[in-house]
Amino acid sequence: MSAVQKLKKHVKPFLIRHLFSYDKAALIRTLGRSGLQPDDALMVHASWLSHNGFRGRPVELIEALKAVVGPGGLLSMTSMPYHNESSAQFLERGGVMDVRRSASRMGLLTEVFRRNRETRRSLSPTHPILAWGERADWFVADHQNCLSPFGPGSPFAKLLQLDGKILTLDAPFSTITFTHFLEDRIASSLPFSLYEPQPRTATVVDDQDRHLEVPVRVISREANARRREERLVAALEREGLLHRSRVGNTRLLLVECRAMTDCVDRMVAAGQSFFD
Repeated sequence: MSAVQKLKKHVKPFLIRHLFSYDKAALIRTLGRSGLQPDDALMVHASWLSHNGFRGRPVELIEALKAVVGPGGLLSMTSMPYHNESSAQFLERGGVMDVRRSASRMGLLTEVFRRNRETRRSLSPTHPILAWGERADWFVADHQNCLSPFGPGSPFAKLLQLDGKILTLDAPFSTITFTHFLEDRIASSLPFSLYEPQPRTATVVDDQDRHLEVPVRVISREANARRREERLVAALEREGLLHRSRVGNTRLLLVECRAMTDCVDRMVAAGQSFFD
């Protein structure tokens, strides 16, 4: 390691600790100024980074998110039990989603959130959702009965029904799973099949240790290959729908589900898409 690299290694933590750090109260204030308010329905995608500047533990960051929406609101996160592979690959290797035992592979914050006794988890075999708040039970209910994990009756559809919002913390736009709900909405307008021809059969273990065989639709390889998410991002940017802010060394992005949905509807009406 060169002298310059050694200097950077020591200087960066110093700067973050003294110039770009923040606590739970500062995060709550920033989220409030960003447009979040009590009783909001919020889905969060976050990366817990060692240099994010937060002066606290992951559980304290989650407490801040809960404080912003309050018990009358809803806090949700994804909790897929696989990482760096598609849902098809997860099922092909015999993956099983155990609602109590399968760890979330969507980052440290999601796993800490999952382990909270007040958190509820849906029974989707491929895209289980975590939820907290007065509406949590309703939000995750019957997800296993949705042939498409993102379709009607899913937590993603309910998030739109609640005029929900999506927040990313140091996470790229590509982590936003709500985009799959938008794809499901426009599936009939695509010149190819969004899903594989036949549903797969997956195994889910519920909170009573019952093994349920659940049919589930899987996004096709062609759809994954032809997706051009940057086009959706560009459309949202043009309409000023992506609201960015920063607290300490953490970058935040907030977007409303209704605004995203309306934007995609306008794209389709204009003969546009975020697929090739």
